[in-house]
Amino acid sequence: MNLSISAIVIRDLYRNPNSEFSITITEASWYGSLLFIIYPVGCLLSGILQDKFGKKRCMILANVPSIIGWVFLYFAQSSMLLCASTLLMGLSTGFGAGSTSSYVGEISEPRLRGSLGSLGSMATRIGTLLMYILGLFFDWKTTALISMFCPIICICFVIFIPESPIWLIAKGRNEKAEEAMCWLRGWVEPEKIKPEFLELVHYNEVSGTQGGCKINTDDKKLFSNLAQFKNPAVYRPLRLILIFFFVSFAVSIFPTRPFITKIMKEIGLYDNQNESLVLLSGLTSIGSIIATATVHRAGKRLLTLLTLTINTVLLFSLGVYIIAVKAEYLMSSPLISLTFLCSIYFFGSCGVSCMPWMILIEVFPNKSRGVATSVSSGLAYIILFTLTKSYLIIEMYLSLEYTMILFGCVGVFGLIYFYFYLPETENKTLLEIEEFFVSNKNG
Repeated sequence: MNLSISAIVIRDLYRNPNSEFSITITEASWYGSLLFIIYPVGCLLSGILQDKFGKKRCMILANVPSIIGWVFLYFAQSSMLLCASTLLMGLSTGFGAGSTSSYVGEISEPRLRGSLGSLGSMATRIGTLLMYILGLFFDWKTTALISMFCPIICICFVIFIPESPIWLIAKGRNEKAEEAMCWLRGWVEPEKIKPEFLELVHYNEVSGTQGGCKINTDDKKLFSNLAQFKNPAVYRPLRLILIFFFVSFAVSIFPTRPFITKIMKEIGLYDNQNESLVLLSGLTSIGSIIATATVHRAGKRLLTLLTLTINTVLLFSLGVYIIAVKAEYLMSSPLISLTFLCSIYFFGSCGVSCMPWMILIEVFPNKSRGVATSVSSGLAYIILFTLTKSYLIIEMYLSLEYTMILFGCVGVFGLIYFYFYLPETENKTLLEIEEFFVSNKNG
């Protein structure tokens, strides 16, 4: 919801003489993209703090800036307050993403990690759908007031979940870790989880984090934590993840989403824009549900390559269609334009836009997972900020049709890279995944 409110605000305030105040194209561009540049700061803070204070406390704390951001947005009377609100929301989103991704990766069984990892992407899409439904019935101020209750409810739920067993073991609190494991596996007796618990203890020993004495949680050891990125087990998956995010953002047209109503007008969708937004976000929600349901059987590699291929073809086709309409070889059809947008949103959410978040929670070694996951999320949103902030400039120089073709070219690059370098991580243990990236053949 933090990510998608900008589309509602820009819709209601962009050059609108009937609103309390209006914003220019430059202000809309900054407001639509600022969240993504502050997001890495939240990720970095999360990476530093979660090893010291735990994942659960960080997930609770992450909601506080969001609450303040919604209050700022509700009382906004200028573009400055709009930007302040989105900066707070970006800080909250980044802080929560790092700790949540680490938490899910650590509490999940290998057979369920892919499905549980995809729930974050699904929640993002459901939040977007809810935001657009609210925008269908209410103005941006009322929508902000209602949305304020969501992070409050989130805090109430997170209070009741246990801390990550891996983090507790690393702190030498094995009894608490065992209790948490029993809770997470369905309130079972300790005997039921004994083999898995011993495996986690062994994993901490192998990772060099057993007993709480080797984790770099001291502020003075921050540079020691960052030095972990020289380790092949860290920088190789980091390289893969960043390329994955860049490709997935481009082929799923994420940089266009704050300006989607403007794009709709350019491709002939003048009517029922609010309903179209709900349709698009509904399709992405359905797509993410399909990804969650099928990832265990199909695997992350197959879903990535399949959906990336489909979206690449759709982007080239949309570009060619717009060229043909402008050259008057074809009549403009709102139905065809909407079909292209729906297909790109749907197939992207079925695989390629969800997969980097699934893989992110499992590819880094235990010793570096907190910092590496947070840094990866932060860098991903720097990429998204750059793409979003530069989108209007790129479209101005290339035009919409050639921008879509450019995104299609990024998809071709992604297909080649992932075919050779994307491993299958589904149903693999964290130790097996770590060993894959350490092996010489993956240099």
